[in-house]
Amino acid sequence: MTQTWQSLGWTLLHFLWQGAALFVLYWIADRLCAPRGAAVRYALALTALLAMPAVAIATLAYEEGAATQPAIHTAAHARAQATTGFGSNILSLAPWDATGDAAPMGMPMPASLRALLQTALPWLDAIWLAGVFFFSLRALGGWWLLRRLRLYTLEQAPRALLLHLDALRRQMGIGRSIDLRLSRRIVNPLTAGVLKPWILLPVTAVTALSPEQLEVVLAHELAHIRRADYFWNLLQTVVETLFFFHPAVWYVSRRVRQEREFCCDDAVVARCSDPSIYASALVRLEEERNASLRFAVALNGNSRSGLRARILRILSGAEDARPFRPVSITAMCVGVVLFVCPLPRVFASFREAPRAAAAAIAPAVRHVKPLLVKAIAPPQDEEPAPRAPAGSVPGPAPAPAPETQPSPAPEPAQEANSSPQPAPSAHSDYIDRMRAAGYDVDLDKYVAMKVQGITPEYAAQMNKVFGTKLAANCLIAMKIQGVTPEYIQSMRSAGYNVPAEKYIGMKIQGVTPEYAAQMAKLGFGTPTAGELMGMKIQGVTPEYIQSMRSAGYNVPAEKYIGMKIQGVTPEYAAQMAKLGFGTPTADELVGMKIQGVRPEDAQKFKDMGVDVHSFQTLITARIFNLTPEFVDQMKAAGFDHIPAQKLVTLRVQDVTPEFAKSVKAEFPDATIDDLVQMRVFHIDQNFIASAKQHGFTDLNIHKLVQLRISGIMDETDDTRK
Repeated sequence: MTQTWQSLGWTLLHFLWQGAALFVLYWIADRLCAPRGAAVRYALALTALLAMPAVAIATLAYEEGAATQPAIHTAAHARAQATTGFGSNILSLAPWDATGDAAPMGMPMPASLRALLQTALPWLDAIWLAGVFFFSLRALGGWWLLRRLRLYTLEQAPRALLLHLDALRRQMGIGRSIDLRLSRRIVNPLTAGVLKPWILLPVTAVTALSPEQLEVVLAHELAHIRRADYFWNLLQTVVETLFFFHPAVWYVSRRVRQEREFCCDDAVVARCSDPSIYASALVRLEEERNASLRFAVALNGNSRSGLRARILRILSGAEDARPFRPVSITAMCVGVVLFVCPLPRVFASFREAPRAAAAAIAPAVRHVKPLLVKAIAPPQDEEPAPRAPAGSVPGPAPAPAPETQPSPAPEPAQEANSSPQPAPSAHSDYIDRMRAAGYDVDLDKYVAMKVQGITPEYAAQMNKVFGTKLAANCLIAMKIQGVTPEYIQSMRSAGYNVPAEKYIGMKIQGVTPEYAAQMAKLGFGTPTAGELMGMKIQGVTPEYIQSMRSAGYNVPAEKYIGMKIQGVTPEYAAQMAKLGFGTPTADELVGMKIQGVRPEDAQKFKDMGVDVHSFQTLITARIFNLTPEFVDQMKAAGFDHIPAQKLVTLRVQDVTPEFAKSVKAEFPDATIDDLVQMRVFHIDQNFIASAKQHGFTDLNIHKLVQLRISGIMDETDDTRK
């Protein structure tokens, strides 16, 4: 075993207690800095995470240096080292061994234990390399999936959304341009890229979220970009890969990701006038989280439980104080043991650790449920909390325990700090009332319904209106869009007895009973709900329909929608009717508007003598880019009075004015059909020159075509090669 691998093995062994020591220091500092906000806690967690590889690198450098120096110690020096103990040896980092050999980082240990560890070092290095290889493959797999998602199955975002993102980017002080794309393969927004950041939104986010919710979602992703979170996330991945074996690394890394999301949440809430808008956006996106592809920096933080904490934090606006409790005292004691006691004693003390930790954590666990219940319960339904007995630990007031179940006996650790308390109730009064209304759903749904202000009375009204029990998601969607029982009754009075999702769609588009009544009076029957939404989306008004009818277009509703989409106006229809081809139909107007046919272009064709005789000819000419300029250039090349159909054929065969001019110079009698034949058979100046080199004289276009068809030229060229 080489010295380098031996030093690496000792470094990994030392990192076991070094990582634990750093974790204890971070844990204590995190409790002290809890009230200072998410930004301070994030900086602290990131510093602790980056300190771990720094300590390991320093240890590896020390081990390499110590291995190259001779171990020269006197008996007095050895006795002095033996009397100072384990703690001072660590601080001095002096090699020491009872036999005179260099021990790693001055760690005193029996010779038998050191020999055993020395034998196990090759296996330790091999296991570490295998673990690094596995986690590297996992990281590379995630990068490959992210890159594939970046390059494929993307759609361009609407221009209005891009302009809104650009304005939001400038408001947040981001100088770099941000690429925004849509994808159908994800259901949660994500951000990636270091030098060229980009945001990927699910298509459902654009269609399902309100404009206010979409704005806070974009603000969250821009906050990640402004903070360079993707770069720090890459460093986290490297640290997790190298120190995969240490639980402290994963704990601190998880805290870094959690506090990162809190920081971005704070940035969004600072810009948002109503935090419930942001919370509702998180809830809506979380509903389809299980089907998502989670990469890079995603809006939901890639954690279901973390999302609950974020929603409660956004709505309450309070920071977690994290006071020192019995579990804190236990952790500090563990830290003292790690620093002062020798490693063998530490390992022996682990036998008692599970029971002590369980006794210390039990009171903290009992305090968590009332906090969550209190966050989603309405304030008016809360009863005043009972006054705690003197000497008890402050905390949330627990609800009385059910009468059918006796209260559990207090733990020994609890008796020393506080009086026994009854177990809290597992749910709030709001949840009870919603369950009584027939909605027994998970906690996420209760939070979403509470955020949107859905009460049992509202649910009962909507169920009565529809004659059936509506799903929780349907109630949330109707509440978000402002669908009320009164709106449904008014639309039904106008003749629209449709499913719930139709009412949601009509409300989103602003369809009112008055608008429906106006459309029904126009004479083409009662429009369907889909036609109403289509006309409202495209801005089809009764005035537009009346103006088009005055121009002679009494057509079905979908025709008006098509004309409005393409920007067909009564003025455009009148201009096209003056060309002398008759009155264009609605489909011809739409086709000409799609292809960009202008009245002045059609008039120019007529002035040039081109026999344009129908609107369909104008559409075909525009499709193949047949312009008056092309006709003028062909005239300059010597080809005049070309029929419209021949002009289209020239465009299809890619006959350019330059090619026509060169053919006319070589063959003055060439016709339009000759130009087309030469293009079809790929006869150009190179082919003509090659034919002359082979001895063919008195060439004309017909002979050139025969030569190309016969293949003689090709066989001769192959023989020469």
